[in-house]
Amino acid sequence: MQIQTKYMGNIEVEEKQIIRFPQGLPAFEDQQQFVFLPFDEDGTFFYMQSLQNEQLCLIVCNPFQFFPDYQIDLGDQECQLLEVNGPDDVALMAILTIPEDFRHTTANLLAPVVINTRANLGLQFIPTDSDYTTKEYIFPGIHKNVAAGEGK
Repeated sequence: MQIQTKYMGNIEVEEKQIIRFPQGLPAFEDQQQFVFLPFDEDGTFFYMQSLQNEQLCLIVCNPFQFFPDYQIDLGDQECQLLEVNGPDDVALMAILTIPEDFRHTTANLLAPVVINTRANLGLQFIPTDSDYTTKEYIFPGIHKNVAAGEGK
């Protein structure tokens, strides 16, 4: 099927690429279908493109590429909604905030996007208790150097 995207124009996607979000996303509850499209050649970043609103396109990443010790505990309600049978069903994505200076990019680790890759179902998981924040620097060493006035 053809879809209109914010950054890539009109492209072809297959039905099996569509991830359904039965509850939408917080603040975008009416947006219930997304596709994840490669942003770069090495597969680090992805476009999370809404099928209902071409202007809604988030940049996301696999959080484990930047935060190898990252962990979340999905509740029974979330597992049931996503039809999760086991950990192999689940993939996580972190929504990024990308400022003009890319080195200051942050990931929302507090509320990751959780996808059941077997059932093509997703949700944005917001735990009631977490040590993570919505703005975790993905390049912490670079950020420290920039903050100290050492990086340009």
